[in-house]
Amino acid sequence: MVECGFDSQRVNQRTVSRYLNRNGFYMRQARKKGLLNDKDKRLRLSYAREMTRVLRDHLDYYTNHVAFYLDAVSFVHKNDPRKAAIHPKSRVWRKKGEGLAVTAKGSKTLAGGRRLHVLAAIAWGKGIILSKVYDKMNGDFFAEFVQNNFNLCFGKAGPKTGRKRLFVMDNDPCQTSKKAMLALTQIECNLHRIPPRSPDINPIENVFHLVKKILHREAIEKNITKESFDAFKTRVLRCLNTFKITTIDKTIESMPKRIEEIRSSRGKRSKY
Repeated sequence: MVECGFDSQRVNQRTVSRYLNRNGFYMRQARKKGLLNDKDKRLRLSYAREMTRVLRDHLDYYTNHVAFYLDAVSFVHKNDPRKAAIHPKSRVWRKKGEGLAVTAKGSKTLAGGRRLHVLAAIAWGKGIILSKVYDKMNGDFFAEFVQNNFNLCFGKAGPKTGRKRLFVMDNDPCQTSKKAMLALTQIECNLHRIPPRSPDINPIENVFHLVKKILHREAIEKNITKESFDAFKTRVLRCLNTFKITTIDKTIESMPKRIEEIRSSRGKRSKY
């Protein structure tokens, strides 16, 4: 009211809220995503069209052709997990589609607290096949990580159609550096590339979101009001390693539907 220059004695706040609601604006949770530009949308649409053609002949592409899905995630340690879990999320006035139709870039700026960095991989029918804690991501680290862990991941994922060694990860510069790509070539595997700023095309993103929800719910139900970083690390890894395989399978099986949503919306971000 003050920022808009309205006199609260002449215009009631409820009146302003009513007019905002009438025009589709509601007090919704703020989204912490960047913007998809026109080039991003074109790349996503092109990818969706290409995969639509692939899925016509191989409907099981994402389940029986891709061995595993890899990504890095950060969990923020809080001294009082219960307090952090029940704290309400920030809200802003926005329409339902705002922040959903055109946003897709994550932020590395997280709320206060020490971070626990984890590299994880999921496979259809196998669940979580890898969860490794790391300190700092760079090209040298990831190249060594590939050499030490990828053969094991392909082994755990099991044989795929045509004996392919295919996996999915995002376009993090450290993970697609020359050293990392050379390491992938040396172990004779192939990266299924997805468009930039497209977390909705990597199903492991859903798993991370659900794991964080489980951790928050656990903090409330078990009344965890004090937790050391080591205890937090143990709890996160336990939650990851015991995550339901059926949930992961359903998430991966939803990929054809996501591709169709991206194609229908001409590259806009799908809900995931």
